[in-house]
Amino acid sequence: MDGDIVKWSNKEVLELLHKEKLSSLIVEICKSQDIDGRCLLSFLDRDFYDYPFDQLKLGDRKRFILLVKKLQKNNRNAMCELGLFDDSLSNPATNINFVGTNLSHLSYNLHSQLQNEVYGRSTDCVTNYTDIKASKLKPEIWKTAIALGYLFLVTWVTAVVMVIVHDKVPDMKKYPPLPDLFLDNVPHIPWAFDMCEITGSLLMAIWLIVLFFHKHRFIILRRFFALAGTVFLLRCFTMLITSLSVPGSHLKCEPRFYPPADDLTVWGRRLQQAYDIWSGAGMSVRGVRTCGDYMFSGHTVALTLLNFFITEYTSRSLYLMHILTWVMNMFGIFFILAAHEHYSIDVFIAFYITSRLFLYYHTLSNNQALMQNDSSRTRIWFPLLSFFESEVDGIVPNEYEGPVTILNNLRQWFVQLVTDVKTSSMAKIAGTKLQEGAAMGEYSVVRLVDGIKRNLSLVEEFKNSRQRLVTLDKNVQACLLDELPDGEHRIEDLSESFRRDFSDPPSPVVKKNI
Repeated sequence: MDGDIVKWSNKEVLELLHKEKLSSLIVEICKSQDIDGRCLLSFLDRDFYDYPFDQLKLGDRKRFILLVKKLQKNNRNAMCELGLFDDSLSNPATNINFVGTNLSHLSYNLHSQLQNEVYGRSTDCVTNYTDIKASKLKPEIWKTAIALGYLFLVTWVTAVVMVIVHDKVPDMKKYPPLPDLFLDNVPHIPWAFDMCEITGSLLMAIWLIVLFFHKHRFIILRRFFALAGTVFLLRCFTMLITSLSVPGSHLKCEPRFYPPADDLTVWGRRLQQAYDIWSGAGMSVRGVRTCGDYMFSGHTVALTLLNFFITEYTSRSLYLMHILTWVMNMFGIFFILAAHEHYSIDVFIAFYITSRLFLYYHTLSNNQALMQNDSSRTRIWFPLLSFFESEVDGIVPNEYEGPVTILNNLRQWFVQLVTDVKTSSMAKIAGTKLQEGAAMGEYSVVRLVDGIKRNLSLVEEFKNSRQRLVTLDKNVQACLLDELPDGEHRIEDLSESFRRDFSDPPSPVVKKNI
């Protein structure tokens, strides 16, 4: 066997597999797929789990992985010549950008883990198994529309729950504010809550700009809707489970009084109040004031989600903007506490839940191998993730489009829409014509069948009439026979007369007269 693995053919690879006593299935796969030495050096982690190696048993797969990794470790120079190495000394599996929180560099890398565990840390060049970019990124606008509907439904449910918890807020005289480390040491700032909402509005403006120029805007918008809806749905449960006392004495919170009326009228008024909250997005600058919705802070959720999505879907080179969004996120949280609108635990839990859900969602969506290995559990615990990310097989790259490209895409979309409308209209007209023709044909067939039925009835009537005539003729003949023998003599006289007339030829005078 040649010592240079780059020159190995499929035959040498099969000899090595036989020598290492690997399973016959691995040998057959390598033989059918024409695996040579260069292929072994260029194996990626996902290759061990994709077709056709996905049918291997766990033990066979692990032994094959160890053999390939050993060959790659012993032939690093050959891999560098083939361009399979990077000069980076960092491990891409742990390259976390804490300032930007860019999960595109948080990919779960099986090769790096195996290399660190089996061969230890190395200062040489590390194998260039960088993050797996998605190979198929369909916009799937219909899924984005479903995610938007999901968010609208959850926000409406949240507004109704906020009305309910406001009506059962604890009495401020009986239940004073709870001890809080931050609120007890920071004085109340009246304008702080308005500043929090202004900060959130600025983050929203930045996020809309990122969405406008991002090439894969529908995918990330779908993720934003799904995560926001899920966090606010969880907030509905936490608000209903426990009613905390009002955090600040400056707040005028008491249950609403409803005039005596039936339950239908009371719920009608509650739904009207819920609509006011929903249409005002729960913001005090738009005249919405609520009490009792403390665990956990919805404003913190909005600030954190906007910050994380901006930093995730913008380039790492925009670190100044990432720093700005993080500062705005933290200052927004500070303004919430300075306004004494929430307890510290409300803000902390909101930030923790939002950030964890964001990280879990993107870690799973960026690593389809994790989802495929335990797909049944993923569908149960993360149903929205399984549905919305079914056609995304990797990391969504941060690619952007210029205004000219966006306008051209909009023009093409509009032309296609007009064409589809015209096609559907023509198809509708053609369908109407076909229905009319079918109706006319059906009417003609009905008339034809009725004519045939009438003809058949006439034929049957003719047969019956003929039978009656035959019977009548027989009756007449019977009556004539009853009149004999006089009738016989008359018949014989008539016969004799006929013979006499026709036996003698006519005279010339008679012929002339004729």
